[in-house]
Amino acid sequence: MTPPDPITPLPGDRPVRLALVGLGSAAQVLHLPVLSEMDEVELVGLCDVESYKVAMLSERTGVPGFLELEQMFEKTHPGAVLICTPTISHLPLALAAMHYDAHVIVEKPVARDLAETTRLADAAREHGKLALVAMNQRFRQDVAILKNYMEAGKLGDVWRFRSGWLKRIERWNHSPWLDERNISGGGVLMDLGVQLIDIILWLMDYPAVRRAVAFTNNITLGREVEDTVAAVIEFANDSLLQLDCSWGLRADRDVVYTYVDGSEAAARLPGLTLTQVGREGLEISALVKDADPRSIYGASFRTQLQQFVNMLRGELEPASTAAEAVRVMEVVDLVYRSAAERREIRFDSD
Repeated sequence: MTPPDPITPLPGDRPVRLALVGLGSAAQVLHLPVLSEMDEVELVGLCDVESYKVAMLSERTGVPGFLELEQMFEKTHPGAVLICTPTISHLPLALAAMHYDAHVIVEKPVARDLAETTRLADAAREHGKLALVAMNQRFRQDVAILKNYMEAGKLGDVWRFRSGWLKRIERWNHSPWLDERNISGGGVLMDLGVQLIDIILWLMDYPAVRRAVAFTNNITLGREVEDTVAAVIEFANDSLLQLDCSWGLRADRDVVYTYVDGSEAAARLPGLTLTQVGREGLEISALVKDADPRSIYGASFRTQLQQFVNMLRGELEPASTAAEAVRVMEVVDLVYRSAAERREIRFDSD
């Protein structure tokens, strides 16, 4: 068996030549504003199948636009490609980019299922390329600080995570990106749940799963994919994840939360609050004062892209990689399997 090629970092003395593929809302609202302010990045090409998007954004940014992927690669020779297309196209576009000797950054979810994610991770290893996944939530300030606190033992032995993301039903917009399984790979679990699972696994350094039970339904919205998922997952390190996600919350506002329970203290996200028992009772510390989820969320995209650039240059250890995404998709696959088979799955017996 031929050993994998070593990863060759991009030069650190010049801007990273980056191409953007897929010019929808994620590219326009989340990535382009940040990229335009980064001196470390030279945006060399824009590509989309819709000509009006290419023309509009090329004129606005002054960056060459293309309708054909091959033409963009041949004319611009990017060192890295940011892929912001529907999930169904993530794997083939990433494979094409690596064929043209480029590293890849793929928007979430990384692929439609575990098999595609594994194929992407294997291809990156074989080509000696970085395949990074844009899981911006883990680059939030509050999440990063919580990771440091957990590694320092400030919470003691962490035994439970309770994490949920419930969107108001009024915010739902029909989109094949989300609610056609062949395109998206799944419903709310692939949209919201995968981001929470990524955070939890990263905080715990990716423990193996011991057993899980999950439930899904599509009653609220009546789409092909699930609009609600609830799951309980026990890990080999004796910790527990209780997951709750929905597109159909009937309330006046979205609900987003993660509670972390340890033997010495408890933590709450978003905005990091630490609670412990002191000599005079409960002691509550707000460690991240700007607890506005919109501010925390927005800043995470800038931090994410900056760190990705540093990784591409070899200045920072790679993180949020396709190999890590395989571990996340293993849990996603397990949740879908448990829900479909209507049973608890135990790894000491299955």
